[in-house]
Amino acid sequence: MDIKTYPWQAELLASLNALRDRLPNGILLYGPRGIGTFEAACAFAASLLCTSPAPDGRPCGHCKGCRLFAADNHPDIRYIVSEFECVSHGMEFAMPETNPDKKTLTREILINQTRDLGEYFSLKSNEGGVRVVIVYPADKIRSEAAASLLKNLEEPPENTIFILVADEIDRVLATIRSRCRLIRAKAPAKEQALAWLRSQGVKNAEQKLTEAAGMPLSALAEDPRYAMSEEGKRKILAVLAKGAQATAADALNAVDKDMTIAAAALVFSRWAWDLASVRAGAGARYFPSYEAELKHAAESASSAGLYQWINSVRDVRRAAEHTLNAKAIIEAVLLSYARCLAKA
Repeated sequence: MDIKTYPWQAELLASLNALRDRLPNGILLYGPRGIGTFEAACAFAASLLCTSPAPDGRPCGHCKGCRLFAADNHPDIRYIVSEFECVSHGMEFAMPETNPDKKTLTREILINQTRDLGEYFSLKSNEGGVRVVIVYPADKIRSEAAASLLKNLEEPPENTIFILVADEIDRVLATIRSRCRLIRAKAPAKEQALAWLRSQGVKNAEQKLTEAAGMPLSALAEDPRYAMSEEGKRKILAVLAKGAQATAADALNAVDKDMTIAAAALVFSRWAWDLASVRAGAGARYFPSYEAELKHAAESASSAGLYQWINSVRDVRRAAEHTLNAKAIIEAVLLSYARCLAKA
């Protein structure tokens, strides 16, 4: 596995390195998705498995441990990672035999993944050093899998450390949190994130960073499920900006035949977030160039109508992976927005 770290992680990696001489049973790294927290966990694991790390914890890259880690073949590390995250990070995922034909990627940690730890721990460390178990996402563990994981966290084998990673700390079970050392991964400052994105050759870096809520990795690698052409996004936003003045023809003409529900729902949810923010007296986060239109809509719409539309957007996002008529759904959301403003 390639070891990836980012400029904004210097403080986080230093905090982790400071623990290496007295490792706790479990470490829980948490921070918003899109800043590389999982990658930081993997980098720390590589450091622990290196036999000659630098004083700042960086692995040497040449020892046996580093070579095995780079080849994804180190016997003293185990990844407990959901199918969705495995695919996102180019990792292999062992499909449970009981569910081979499903069409969507599993986003949760499953019982078979944590149950397999028993066999893993029955064997001694192959290299005679520390063993590492990385769990991601720790905020999406099925209840039966969590019970199995807790047993190992409470009484881990000697020289074993669990490194758990969570995007949303509040969704991690309290029983798991209480058994780990919590370390927060902070998002980078805007200028640092922009400088990094530009160094990666990203065009319109500031706009993409804004739309990704300041998370540079989200701005760099857009999830293909949410991909939408700039022209398609412009047409959707143009209808939303018209508000009550938008016609049925505007809505019909804004939706391309290859536009997906997931992609449109992401734009709708960001517009909804900005509407609620502007109505509360704060600024627009995702679409600051449309702040005047957002303010007009927020001021003219009734609270009931506005939040009814926002709730409908949540429903559409939940149904994004269903086999529905995408064009009809997206057009309906645009028309319902115009209607809710017209009723004000």
